[in-house]
Amino acid sequence: MKPNLVYGRWLLTSETKTKRQFRKDGTPYYVQLAAIIRRQIAEGSWDIGDKLPTLKQMVATYGVSPMTVRQAIAGLKQEGLIDPTRGRGTFVIAKPETLTSIPYNLNRSSGTDDGAFSFRMVALRPANNELRITPEDGTALDDYQYMKRTFASDGRPYIVAEYMIAGEVFGKIPENLWAKGLISELLYDTKDVGLSHVQQKFRVISSMPQEAAELKIQTHDPVIQVRRIFLNAKKEILCLAQLVYRTDGVVFDMNIDLNDRDQLFELGGFPVS
Repeated sequence: MKPNLVYGRWLLTSETKTKRQFRKDGTPYYVQLAAIIRRQIAEGSWDIGDKLPTLKQMVATYGVSPMTVRQAIAGLKQEGLIDPTRGRGTFVIAKPETLTSIPYNLNRSSGTDDGAFSFRMVALRPANNELRITPEDGTALDDYQYMKRTFASDGRPYIVAEYMIAGEVFGKIPENLWAKGLISELLYDTKDVGLSHVQQKFRVISSMPQEAAELKIQTHDPVIQVRRIFLNAKKEILCLAQLVYRTDGVVFDMNIDLNDRDQLFELGGFPVS
């Protein structure tokens, strides 16, 4: 067995069994490798001035081709994070910009009372299948309005949100409120809407080009997708919301008062048994 090599503060090994496994979801390997290196720089595994491992060491560690490593390095150079110099090596020259972490309370809306938070409406029109409603979501109504919003913190985008709002619901709320109110609060506060149930799912996915451009991240960077469905007592879909969050600026903060042992499972994301 060949010994491990310690390069700076990064533990390298030539053992095949420890090579990273890349996703086989269509995301190019060089994009995934660049994301790994970018995150290590952001988290301080490499500081400004540190020298990155050699091409040969990266090939051995990650199990990718030299071309993949070169493409990843070229992308990071273009971002201004590293400086590859022939004969000397590749050095970190900057850290990626990241949002200040935005605590997101699962039990209430994001911090709309804070002046640092803002959103704007970028689209409002009759819906034309922008979001897909499935039978599992509930019963679709006859017509919907499509709305799109972008949310920012200190002027920097962190959420892109799309909505399908039932036409009869849209008509019950003054149009000027749609431009400045949070959707969940508008639906709840307007009793004639008949909101009785909300279900939502969280997924970590790769960003698509349009989402990446709007969130000012790299295409295929991971994002959190939240799909939220607002229903009435008949399980008719009053509103379908799909929100995409930057992962580098969102913290899910859970505080649990322990009354019994089973609540410990909530720490791992498991429901109480």
